[in-house]
Amino acid sequence: MNSLNSRWKKILVATSATALLASALTLPPVQQATADFLSLFRVQRMQAVKITQEQLDQMAQTIRSHVGEVDLQQFGAVEIIEKPEFLPVTLGEAQKRLPFAVKQPSQLPNGLRRAETVTLFTGGLAEFRLQADQVNRLLEGLGAQDLIPPDLSGKAFRVGIPAGARLVYERAEGGQAFLLDQFASPEMTVPPGLDAAALRKSLLNLPILPADLRSQLAAIDDWQRTMVVPYAEGRMEKVDIGGTEALFAKNVHSGQSCLFWVDSGILYRMEGELDREGAVRLARSLR
Repeated sequence: MNSLNSRWKKILVATSATALLASALTLPPVQQATADFLSLFRVQRMQAVKITQEQLDQMAQTIRSHVGEVDLQQFGAVEIIEKPEFLPVTLGEAQKRLPFAVKQPSQLPNGLRRAETVTLFTGGLAEFRLQADQVNRLLEGLGAQDLIPPDLSGKAFRVGIPAGARLVYERAEGGQAFLLDQFASPEMTVPPGLDAAALRKSLLNLPILPADLRSQLAAIDDWQRTMVVPYAEGRMEKVDIGGTEALFAKNVHSGQSCLFWVDSGILYRMEGELDREGAVRLARSLR
């Protein structure tokens, strides 16, 4: 279970970081009338934005040449308010404890079966307190014209780590074939007084952003409910899951593949020894 905990923590960190980045890039303006309470953002859909390895390398090189090595810890403090738990349960127990219906493939390949034990992830809560002066120093180093207000220092951004479940599918003769993760939407609350429009403008106007990436981010309309996911052309493929866009990637060395998509606010991830057609067929059969 330790290896599973470690692996899932990476998924949670990636999910929360993606949600935080997506919200930072695409938050809608916060009206003065709502400035006296926290704004809540929930992921309902995924938007893939195309970026090449060359662009990533160039951005990293620009950051190093302008501001040196970046230590994320200098920009604020992260505290886990509610620590997620990882519990072995039955499928029925998972269904009772989760805020959404756990789905299963209705059409399994011959010789595969679901393992009786389901891993339940209880979810949690993390809090990030910003150090505005450090963030502004970075933004200035990258050529930003608009900075974040100094009075945001010490104020809390809260990320709800989603609850979910992992189903494992095995071969009849033994051994894992693939796994299916599904979890609720990440949620983030931002502190009152945040000028989200200025923050979005500042980030979108950063000189290090490639023009086509900036255009893709600026074109996202449903800001409050969209998770932005980088799409590496040549290493990932866009596929269709019943009208919902998904991303498929395959590791040519290990033979493992991964399929990720968001449907009605639920995040799904399938991983295992599956080709694209097999993974898409299983995903489309979820009931």
